[in-house]
Amino acid sequence: MPPATPSPKLLALQKDFQQIASMAGFLNSSFDLPQLRLFFTLYGRITVKDEAEGLALTPRLQAWCDRVAVQLREDSSSSIMPPQIQVSAPQPLPNGESWYVVGNLSFNTKVTETSYQRIRTAVLAAYQAASQLREKGIIPGADEPLVPPRTGQTQPIPVQPPIPEA
Repeated sequence: MPPATPSPKLLALQKDFQQIASMAGFLNSSFDLPQLRLFFTLYGRITVKDEAEGLALTPRLQAWCDRVAVQLREDSSSSIMPPQIQVSAPQPLPNGESWYVVGNLSFNTKVTETSYQRIRTAVLAAYQAASQLREKGIIPGADEPLVPPRTGQTQPIPVQPPIPEA
């Protein structure tokens, strides 16, 4: 009997999560039918002018990682296992012009064809927060959202009622 193969939908979900992870990290996955196991690494990186600034920023980056971890668990209804967090010491960039500090979150979950939406939403928000952090170079304060609302997309798309059959 040949080994069971994942459904086209699970293969599509795997690809979708890989695209999300490419925003600010990476993903390893395996199939444990009927589930897809996902092993994520997300990184939030801040570039600073020198080692002293990096050391001063480290506690705030740790707090940001903690917030992302809590949000992942809440948004996924605890389907995502508690992330492992590691914040690096400041390191010089190869060109020597500045330094950087990185916060890594490693987490995993299992997804089925019917349970992926809340996990996808949680993971997407976390990777968007990491992308924002890297692009803007600013750690949001405790009272600020991890991901600012998008401008120009504040109105929900209207839903048309179904056309009654004749």
